[in-house]
Amino acid sequence: MGSMPTAGNGADNGTQSKDVLVKVSPYMVIPSRVGGFSLYLKQDGKLVLYAEKGELFTDEHKQRLALLGVEHLYVRGTDYASFATYLQDNILDLLEDESIPVGERARAWNDATVSVAREAFDRSLPSPIDKRQFKRIRKLIADSLKFLARDDALKELARFIRDGDEQFRHGIAVMVLTVTTLCSFIKEDSDLLVSVGMGAILHDIGKLELPQEIFTKKFDNLSRADKDLVKSHPALGVSLCSSLPLPQETLQCILFHHEREDGTGYPSGSTGAMLPSYVKVLSLCNLYDNLTRGREGRRMTPYEALTHIKSLRSAFDKDMLRRLITVLAKADLTS
Repeated sequence: MGSMPTAGNGADNGTQSKDVLVKVSPYMVIPSRVGGFSLYLKQDGKLVLYAEKGELFTDEHKQRLALLGVEHLYVRGTDYASFATYLQDNILDLLEDESIPVGERARAWNDATVSVAREAFDRSLPSPIDKRQFKRIRKLIADSLKFLARDDALKELARFIRDGDEQFRHGIAVMVLTVTTLCSFIKEDSDLLVSVGMGAILHDIGKLELPQEIFTKKFDNLSRADKDLVKSHPALGVSLCSSLPLPQETLQCILFHHEREDGTGYPSGSTGAMLPSYVKVLSLCNLYDNLTRGREGRRMTPYEALTHIKSLRSAFDKDMLRRLITVLAKADLTS
């Protein structure tokens, strides 16, 4: 088979055209799992079929890849949705497999999460998020908790989650930061962590109901009417999710992610005494990611963003800020 156009790492390419091959890791071949996609490898500069769609993967497949020293496999763009579903369905096995380098597990997690989050935030669909997508998001977060609690996970994940202007990428990053920070002091309550993780990844979904051009400008430069529109997105988010069986903690995260410790936030102006600790962590991680992603103007370094947040004095819970800084420092992400 002759060479074909190739793309970079899977989930970053969006919808793939049929003549594109997407680079994937050979570690993603899980023995005893059937792939709903064909796999290709590169030999002597040419791409050749390695495994046919629907073929059962075996230990022999994995051993052969190791002997050949294969660094990358390829999936057709038209098969990428099936590959992403395969990752989502098997992510727990992948994340718990200590024979797979942590960086490769982080890459698999990112590809699976980007795929499901992109679909949930797809404005071309009749509903931004339906029950099927909700179940996939919930399962993925539940399967990810143990991995996100690792001291070395955030450093590896940071390579994948820090870039991109799309709402769903911001949601993924805020979810990772929020759950990772919560894991530093919540050890046993996995139901709470999953509920908050869902709220974090969906916190900005209400923005899909608003004119997108208002989000290309700095908030301070908007007219009063446009500022009021922006401030309506938490309530719109809760409304969009009203048909889903969301727990109270998830709804609180969506509704209160712009509240502040000193009562200067919106939509309710609640003070710290009225806000659960997980909402305080989420609101903090939301601003931090906005600043370091450049969504609030100039893209700040982590150090600059944390310095700016500290300068806001009473706006954020000091203990939660200290916990976030500790988590970022362990991942070597504070400079």
